[in-house]
Amino acid sequence: MPAPLKRRSSVLWLIVVASASLAPCTELRAQDNSNWPLAWAQWHNRTRDWGGIRTNLSDKGLDLGVLYTQDVAANPVGGLNQSLTYGARLEGMAKLDFDKIFGIKGSSLHYIMYQGLGQGLSQEVIGNDFGVTQIFSSDILAIANLSLQQKLYHDQIYISAGRLAVGDIFARDDTFAYYLNGALNSTPGQLLINQPTFTTYPFNIWGLAGTYTFPDNQYIGLGVYDASVDDLNNAENGFNFRFEPKGDVLMVGQVGVNPGKDDTSKYLPGHYQIGAFYNTSRVDVLGSTTETREGNWGAYAIARQMIYQEKDLQGLSLWGLVTIAPQQAINTQPFGVSGGLFYQGLLPNRDNDVTAGAFILGFYSDHLQGQSYELVFEATHRYQFADWSYLTLDFQYVVNPAGNDDIPDAWVFGTEFSVKF
Repeated sequence: MPAPLKRRSSVLWLIVVASASLAPCTELRAQDNSNWPLAWAQWHNRTRDWGGIRTNLSDKGLDLGVLYTQDVAANPVGGLNQSLTYGARLEGMAKLDFDKIFGIKGSSLHYIMYQGLGQGLSQEVIGNDFGVTQIFSSDILAIANLSLQQKLYHDQIYISAGRLAVGDIFARDDTFAYYLNGALNSTPGQLLINQPTFTTYPFNIWGLAGTYTFPDNQYIGLGVYDASVDDLNNAENGFNFRFEPKGDVLMVGQVGVNPGKDDTSKYLPGHYQIGAFYNTSRVDVLGSTTETREGNWGAYAIARQMIYQEKDLQGLSLWGLVTIAPQQAINTQPFGVSGGLFYQGLLPNRDNDVTAGAFILGFYSDHLQGQSYELVFEATHRYQFADWSYLTLDFQYVVNPAGNDDIPDAWVFGTEFSVKF
């Protein structure tokens, strides 16, 4: 991308006016079936109806949206050195409803672009692998999603094809967005460290995925994706449409259940999922420049359950996750485990605020000398100012950055602010 384009965030505003879009992964995230009130898909807009323009366009089949989110973080103690960084993402989103336009029921086209701003704190300053801020995604203008989506059979069947993030459907939980650490950016960071093509928003790759939801809130998901790293929409090429898979395929399967989703359910809200993946690619052996192995697989399990309910969605929930990728020779973190809790409405008269805590732990391969584990503790509080904006205050303590005890443990203080226009 030409350097002047990188520096001009105003370019995205022009694109937003011409082709702005729906909230990131709105239809995809809906497959979680969790019904949590702070999901982006449920936000209203600060600028409301744009004087009737939004409604008129929506009636004709075009839904629009603009989202701005920023992270500011500093590590006054520890890491390779100390600094304060600002990272942000400005997103323009559009959805074409083919039911309204062409009469094709349940069919739509989704298009999301973003301008990345600023820099991250982890790799550049601290030197750790679990990114302490989730929004920074390189200083580029890029496409985040371009997909055709179809719902069938009373919306029980959902299919998506195009430039997709694997984490839009698989190994995700929307409540992870309460945290700032990128390793909980809806998809466990341990998976992404081992599998670069197990993409998470806004990075994407060509794929076809779908889910089937049973009447009792159980579901099954299957996906097939291009597993060529060269075809990734990555930090070097935000408009990469290359499709040269060379037989490299990432296959993902998942089953899950969402107890308590219905208002009439006797269960408290929860979400349980288990999944596995297989990558047919040849992978470099760790520490070798010539040796490779063919095929790589892994599995994961994620559980989240409300255990105490005040009223509606206010109350205390616990969650935990485990990831495995047992081939030590080719996986940087063969085993990972994370867990935490969050409470909605803990503070008096702040019913929509969320207070949360978590730990993130990844164990490094025996083939990586001098690297043992990285552990992050995080405590955070999200102030939900309105249904279109929030501010999060966050503290993290990073132990053994990148598994290296030669790097001092880091203290990180950060904030996240987001507004949907």
